[in-house]
Amino acid sequence: MESTAGLRYPLVAGYRIGEEIGGGGFSKVFRAIDDAEGRVAACKVVNLFISPSLGYGTPNVKELQKEVQVHKSLRNPYILEFVHHEIVEREKEAEGYVPGLYMILELAVGGDLFDKIAPDVGIPEDLAKFYFAQLAEGIEFIHSRGIAHRDIKPENLLLAANGNLKVTDFGLCAVFRYKGKERKLSGRCGSLPYVAPELGAPGGYDAEPVDIWGMGVVLFTMLVGNTPWDEPSRNSPEFTAYLSGEIWQMAPWNRITGQAKNILQQLMLVDPNRRISLHAVKAHPWCMTPSQLTREQIPEALTQGMRQEGMMAIADPTFADPSAQAYAVSRSQRVFGESQWGSQWNPQESQFMRGTGNLTQGGDYDNITTRFWLNLTPQDAFLLLQQFLAASLGEDNVQANAERLVIRVHKPAGQKSVTGTFNLRASDAHAPEGQTLVRMKREKVRWKPIAETNATQGSILHWRAFWWATVRNAHLEPYVVRGDS
Repeated sequence: MESTAGLRYPLVAGYRIGEEIGGGGFSKVFRAIDDAEGRVAACKVVNLFISPSLGYGTPNVKELQKEVQVHKSLRNPYILEFVHHEIVEREKEAEGYVPGLYMILELAVGGDLFDKIAPDVGIPEDLAKFYFAQLAEGIEFIHSRGIAHRDIKPENLLLAANGNLKVTDFGLCAVFRYKGKERKLSGRCGSLPYVAPELGAPGGYDAEPVDIWGMGVVLFTMLVGNTPWDEPSRNSPEFTAYLSGEIWQMAPWNRITGQAKNILQQLMLVDPNRRISLHAVKAHPWCMTPSQLTREQIPEALTQGMRQEGMMAIADPTFADPSAQAYAVSRSQRVFGESQWGSQWNPQESQFMRGTGNLTQGGDYDNITTRFWLNLTPQDAFLLLQQFLAASLGEDNVQANAERLVIRVHKPAGQKSVTGTFNLRASDAHAPEGQTLVRMKREKVRWKPIAETNATQGSILHWRAFWWATVRNAHLEPYVVRGDS
């Protein structure tokens, strides 16, 4: 595969680099395919040689080396597997190769956990308990190796084909215990809504309570579909209300009751010395009563909020019309049967992937559910979207590429902002012709260099809310394909 600069990506441990599926900052993530063995993985490519003059900073090679050493040492069912790494030196650029650090990782085909969660709705408590238990297992294992993750947030919680949780991204991790000796950590790091309040205190902080706080914020976000505050400081009215206890009488906090409320209060005790330990977490009554969901029930529970809000009728529409159903079944059997996934997923995995919209009704694998179809040709759809986005976001926040049918956007929202792309292509998923698939893909990179903006990056939930507002806009809605359920 060629890069945008005309360079090509090398084979890495037998894997060829396929389509780009994510990235942010100095890195891009690609699907990687081992044709000889029939295996699929993810390949994270980090640009080690970016110019400081661009204003985006430069990667910290020492920290990257630490990330590699730590991640490859962690093997656990709830941690994304690290497969291989190698560096393509700058000199290889003269031979036509993209230089950088290449990391082969397990491909979490289920996508982001929070890609399936409806904003301001969340997921059922029983499912939150299921995923929180897996998160606790993964973090306990990490801590047992003397390592703190320090960046527990929705974007770093992925899903395997069977629906299991996978903790990833060890770029901010730190070793706090070595040969039996523990040390305090220093340095403020992580995403503001999820960081523990003691990170800004002088004298350093204990490692394990920081991750436990992050687990609490993730649990809250699963239960209500939103983050609790922009940052845990008195600059935040919500956090100030949390300190006084008033917040529990306010929405959405008042939706959390019983043992779920009790464990959340203990996970998010402001005093890290009083915060619950992982050992006590597992012994808490809320965790001691395991989730009653069967594996077969998890896909529906995970997308329950999206279905109730009508989101899945757009992201993965189904139709009552018999001819439309027959077309979808025929296409799905053909497309899925010809894909590499048909031979890789067992029936349980296929059921989870289809039930969550990762495997569409038409048989396509697509783990980004911020997507929709328009009853227009790609060229007409591009013009409609370009005009709509320029009018609603401002022309300065829209970059359109008619040749590639890609529109990059920046959506400011007070102190939060989201950046991403609208990627258009012709689709026969629901009809033989005349429709366009639009995939809204969130980016983790900033719209402008850090020095030029004070806005913080919004989460995947902010991007989901942007998608939902887009597909319901009066200018687009007449053309949006909406299923019967």
